[in-house]
Amino acid sequence: MNFQFTLPNVLTLLRLCLTPVLAVILMLDSPWSRWTALGIVIVCELTDALDGFFARRWNQVSDFGKLMDPLADSMYRDTVFICMAVRQEVSIFLVLPILYRDSLLFSLRMFCALKGIVLAARASGKIKAVFQAICIVAVVVMRILEINSAWVAAHYLTIVNGLMALVMIITVASAIEYYMGVLPKISEKDELTA
Repeated sequence: MNFQFTLPNVLTLLRLCLTPVLAVILMLDSPWSRWTALGIVIVCELTDALDGFFARRWNQVSDFGKLMDPLADSMYRDTVFICMAVRQEVSIFLVLPILYRDSLLFSLRMFCALKGIVLAARASGKIKAVFQAICIVAVVVMRILEINSAWVAAHYLTIVNGLMALVMIITVASAIEYYMGVLPKISEKDELTA
C-alpha cells in the first residue's frame, strides 16, 4: 500500500495526527482547553467530510484512503468517547458497545478483504457517523457553555448521557445491519469456493 500525496490522504493523516492532541486537550480543564477542543473537533469533522468528497470528485480514491479513512474516524471518535468516560461525564457502559462495534467491524472488513468481498459503506454507517459527530460537537460546546451557565452546568451530565445513550443504540443497530448485510455474501462466497 503506497502512500500518495493527495489532498484526501493528507486530510486523513491530519485527523490521525490531531487525535492524540485532542485527547490531551480534553483531559485538561480550563476555558482555553475547552475552546481549543472545539476547534480541533471542528477540524476533525471537516476533514472527515472533505477527504471522501475530494477523493471521489477528483478520482483520487486510494487503497491508503480506503483503509485509513475509517480507521482515522474510529480513532478520533473513540478517543473522544473514552476521554468522556475517563472524566466520568458518561457511563463506561455507553462507550464500550461503541468500541466493540468499531473493533468488530474492523475485523469484519479484514475478513471480507481476505475473502475477496468488498464491504461497502452502508447508510446505517453514515447515519451513525452523523449522530456521533452531533454528539461530540454538542458535548464540547456544552463544556464551554457550562462555565457561565448554571442551567447547563446543572443538566450537563443528564444531557450528555442521554445523547450518548442515543448514539450507542444507533451504533449497535448499525453494527447489526452491517453483519446482516454481509453474512449472505460470505455464505455465497463459501458455497462458490467449496
